[in-house]
Amino acid sequence: MSKLSQIYGYWKNSIKASMKRYDENMERSLKHLQNFYSTVLKYYIIDWSRYFESQPFRHSLRQKMESFFGKNEINFVAIDGTCVKDEGSDFITFFAGAYGARGKIIIKHEGEKIKYERWDFARDVTMVAQIPVFPYEIEFVASSPELSQMQFYSDKDIQEILNLHTSLMKLAEIYLAYHVVSSSTVDMPQIILLDLAPSTLLRVPYVNYKSTNYLGYKYLNDTIKLSDVIVALSHPYNSLLGVPSRKKYRRYALLLSKLDEVCSQNHKNYFTYKELTEICHLSIEDIKEIVRFLDATGVVEDDEAAGIKLFVNLSQRWSYLVSFFDYICNQIFIRKNPTALEFSNFSEESNIKKLISHDDINFLISIGIRALIEKCWEKNVFLIGIVKDSKSRYFCRNFLNVLSSQNMLGDGNENVDIKNFQIAMSDRLVFENCAALSTELCAPWSSVEFDSAFATLFVDRNNSVTGVKGHIVADDRIFAKSIAQFYLQRSKKQCKMGHAIFVERLLHPNLDRQFLDVVLLENSKLGRLSPFIHLDKKVINWGQAMNIYFLDVLTRNHFPEVIGYPEPLHKADRGAKTLLRFAKGVIHSSQQLYRKDPLNMTFRKFRDKLEFEDEE
Repeated sequence: MSKLSQIYGYWKNSIKASMKRYDENMERSLKHLQNFYSTVLKYYIIDWSRYFESQPFRHSLRQKMESFFGKNEINFVAIDGTCVKDEGSDFITFFAGAYGARGKIIIKHEGEKIKYERWDFARDVTMVAQIPVFPYEIEFVASSPELSQMQFYSDKDIQEILNLHTSLMKLAEIYLAYHVVSSSTVDMPQIILLDLAPSTLLRVPYVNYKSTNYLGYKYLNDTIKLSDVIVALSHPYNSLLGVPSRKKYRRYALLLSKLDEVCSQNHKNYFTYKELTEICHLSIEDIKEIVRFLDATGVVEDDEAAGIKLFVNLSQRWSYLVSFFDYICNQIFIRKNPTALEFSNFSEESNIKKLISHDDINFLISIGIRALIEKCWEKNVFLIGIVKDSKSRYFCRNFLNVLSSQNMLGDGNENVDIKNFQIAMSDRLVFENCAALSTELCAPWSSVEFDSAFATLFVDRNNSVTGVKGHIVADDRIFAKSIAQFYLQRSKKQCKMGHAIFVERLLHPNLDRQFLDVVLLENSKLGRLSPFIHLDKKVINWGQAMNIYFLDVLTRNHFPEVIGYPEPLHKADRGAKTLLRFAKGVIHSSQQLYRKDPLNMTFRKFRDKLEFEDEE
């Protein structure tokens, strides 16, 4: 046997050993899963096919939809983003953008009809830019955590920091969604589909809110201040949903929302501590802790003896920030102005022009997602996020585990400990295997919905509920998550199915207030947590019913590569890839000017362009 054959043999044995270990782990997990499903999980799974086959239920659902939207022709837009980066030795050329597929669902008594419409390129939201990247500019592009680690980075690591195109792609998706929902009544969609989880974008800027270069930025004869950043992060506001909630983390948002509500009624800007405790239903100690933070950030002036004076008009500053977001994104994506990615203000010690950073883009995203949420609440728009191929365990590890620790599992399982079921699988694998194990399920089916805040709630070794780093809990009562499957066919020999996908839906006061009354816990570390919880699947969740119905109608299974996936998002993906192909051509042609000097190309890129025969 030659040495090369021996090497191939080692590779083969290594792969076979790994596959055997994987199969053994899956076999063990499936045994536990069967017990887990029959004991707990089946009480949190809803077979929507049985509901949709019922004529009385479909009639009630149709009435709910017509009451909510005010019509039976429902416009939708599916949005997907795309991006690419091309590195040179001294510059980076990148492309980032978003594309939308639009149409309408026509609901009739005899069935539903989908009609697609051509996407108007007047709504083009893309950006191609070439950014020079020299060593002295790296520090202005990197985010704060990256700066602290840069002393340990190699040249390759530093280049990888500059993935601005991925952040700009997310910004493009949010801006396009905000752009279409802010359009005229005729063009406005009633359903917006995003190829991401919008709740994750709410958590982006918490850590580095002081690091944005937009602090001091001049816009409309005013400047962006630190107090504006705090006002932006305190949104969204919705008193009917109880948003912001009374959880302890970022509790200043609750106080600012209450002050905004009072000030809009009587234009008051001075409050005593007694008034603040009555407004927020918090203790005087909690109020003083919040006020110290707001005083340090310039939102209020603290007079410890009497009360506080509000320095800013909260509603006016929020409108100013939304206008600022719209202006900057218009410059980047509509006018495609490359100077919008630079800052004209120079430092005192140097004349180096600063480039936009991840912190800056995250600040824009934080304004955009909050403005989008409030606009969807205002106009009764369904905002839906779809996540595919996720390896998360938010449902089994977080949601069910937290309910178990609080003795809130129903159907006689109050004393069941979820940790005893050794399920070493992601939620996606759990649900796909449940579809194979249970012959009762038919598509579409899903889990019950649970609050997106459960993604940051865990059960520690002491069986206590804790947040990230002990106290951090994401914004609750805004988005509800679920796992759903939209294609499942059974035969005697096999079970054909599409992937289980993660669905996220914006909660609406008219649909979801009945599931916001359960107090999950209340303690000094986390505060009062009363997230969205659907404990009894026999109680119809009309918001989820409408959501699953829309997604089921939009999942046509015409494309074999995306079986069980909403068709409009696939069309948006194909449109985005078409834009990407055009952009790559532009980027490639722009490099003709630099080919006369090979040093403008990185060594690795220059080498990889050349074809060579295999070494003997």
